[in-house]
Amino acid sequence: MKRAFAALTLSAAALLGGGFVVQAHAGTLAAKSHGKYQLVIQVTDDNPKVWNLALNNAFAFQRNVGNGNSQIEIVAIGAGLNMLKSESKVKDRIDQALDLNIDMAACGETMHAMKLTKDDLIGGVRVVPGGLIEIADKERAGWFYYRP
Repeated sequence: MKRAFAALTLSAAALLGGGFVVQAHAGTLAAKSHGKYQLVIQVTDDNPKVWNLALNNAFAFQRNVGNGNSQIEIVAIGAGLNMLKSESKVKDRIDQALDLNIDMAACGETMHAMKLTKDDLIGGVRVVPGGLIEIADKERAGWFYYRP
């Protein structure tokens, strides 16, 4: 009964004061990373609107906590990898993100399946063995996960 009441109280607090819950969580993440906020974003869609949303969120996150106070990585898996190709419709925005030290990672498993090489990607994009492994490793290290 006490456990159920505590869960209900936490749920109500989250609904009524969501900002507080997020800030408390963000503070915990910053403490784990020696003062840096760490955010990993997963994108599995090749829709420019989804990519622009992910990029907008990355830019806003960095702007609000500060470039020197954040580490951000966007991981492209599956069809999302198409927006990291050289001819991407969001290439200029991805270049902007890379210039702001927002890391872009391409799933090596997806690249293999799509018969792509690093030369097919926008310069500065990193290739990781597996996108899901990359995300799981980041979460295990205390990074906050977001998927638009």
